[in-house]
Amino acid sequence: MNRTTVAALAGTAALLVGGGTALAGRDDGSQSARCQERLAKIAEKRGVSVAQLEAEIKARLLARVDAAEKAGRISSERAAALRERIEEGSLCAGGRHANVRHGIRGMFRAAADFLGLTPIELRAQLPGTSLAGLAQKQGKSVDALKAAMLAPAKAKLAKAVESGRIAQARADRALERLEQLVDRLVQRQFPAR
Repeated sequence: MNRTTVAALAGTAALLVGGGTALAGRDDGSQSARCQERLAKIAEKRGVSVAQLEAEIKARLLARVDAAEKAGRISSERAAALRERIEEGSLCAGGRHANVRHGIRGMFRAAADFLGLTPIELRAQLPGTSLAGLAQKQGKSVDALKAAMLAPAKAKLAKAVESGRIAQARADRALERLEQLVDRLVQRQFPAR
């Protein structure tokens, strides 16, 4: 393979595994279209279909996960999660995974603030319990915790709608997904160390 192909594979792998835009950033449609165009050009240069190119990239990513697991660099649980993401993912998905990670970090910061903890203190107290459990220990409402965790995302979405970067319908869908995510995060029992 030449350098261009290797760079293209690395770039598309980054898109699949976690590249993307901020939560309420630009519209994914144009980025997805550009990504599809790039994939088509790479596939054409290599003399394969886009589907074959995507399959090859996913196979290479899966091989890297297998090697990392075998070498002990990642746990079998992490490897299984990565395999699932790779197999289900699309190379031009618009950065959904990065959006989710960014949103989760913000939610944990908001939860820490609500609970009167620093993010480091929150991470130290979570093993063996849940966010709901921590809130209840402090005599705080789980619903108020959920509202606090959603507040930053709601503000960003409202600002994005107001500035015309995204449509209200898209913001509503994003908020619905975030509410479901918060419900799962709040109830999730974090493993004891």
